[in-house]
Amino acid sequence: MPPSHRPSRTGAAAVTLSAALCLSLTTALPSACAQSAVPSSPETAGTPPTPALASVPLPGKVVYAQLTTPDLAKAKTFYGGLLGWTFQDRPVSGGHYAEALVNGHVVAGLVERRLPEGSNPPRPIWLPFISATDVPALAKSSRQWGAKIIFRPTDIPGRGEQAIIADPQGALFAPLRRPHGDPQDTDATVQGDWIWNALLTPAPSASAGFYQKLFGYRVEAAPAPDSAQRYILESQSTARATVNPLPARLPANARARWLSFVQVDSVGSAAEKAVQLGGRVLVEPHPDHQNSMIAIIADPAGAAFGIMEWHDPIATGDTK
Repeated sequence: MPPSHRPSRTGAAAVTLSAALCLSLTTALPSACAQSAVPSSPETAGTPPTPALASVPLPGKVVYAQLTTPDLAKAKTFYGGLLGWTFQDRPVSGGHYAEALVNGHVVAGLVERRLPEGSNPPRPIWLPFISATDVPALAKSSRQWGAKIIFRPTDIPGRGEQAIIADPQGALFAPLRRPHGDPQDTDATVQGDWIWNALLTPAPSASAGFYQKLFGYRVEAAPAPDSAQRYILESQSTARATVNPLPARLPANARARWLSFVQVDSVGSAAEKAVQLGGRVLVEPHPDHQNSMIAIIADPAGAAFGIMEWHDPIATGDTK
């Protein structure tokens, strides 16, 4: 499985996330959870542009992620201790918001929102932000192809123009156009950086086609150990994400969902640390494709994300 910053190669393998993902991703993401993912607009100018920005957007690149959580302080303790993230609080209207940084560049936003009460409340989620050149036009097109607009296109000072959309299978994502362009594709990914993204969906072919229409992806069939449909989404000749079928044990009406992975130096050590910090290991560390180790973690509030330990076969001298 190539990380998102690596140029795609012919026959590049997709993330497996096979039967192990029959974990606790069984809860559907109702509209109440989608609404809770909408941040208040920052009242300040926000973070200055990251130094390594391109002058233009890189459509289709996943450039940011946002966590909605009921306890911001607990989330900061967990992710800071696990990934080495540092935080800077940002004033917002009617809530609490913080930006997470790695080596001085912003990698994520964390917004505090109380979750709806009930017998089966929604879990907090990580929301991926995907670079787009024209957010209003993309949102309009998405509706024509069966999506729902959860948060209409809005300019967020310091971040850019964004929207929140539920794709036709229910997966939430946010198109984003940054005013100063997007981070360049480099090999400088370190612990705490996002490294990969996977869409889990009941309709892989239809989902791949939907995102191809929106972001102009090149779609390639991904080699897999079974007959399930799996696809790689590429833009700028770089693999950005995989589209995978939902695990067979999930309910037939389960919604699609995005799962993002963070690079760590050691998946085994990070998984142990996550438990010590109050999280849970949903999928135990195990080898995946192309010299990688992965695991799936839930933070103390239940938000799921992946961790990955990836070794470049070229840099390490391994055969391709």
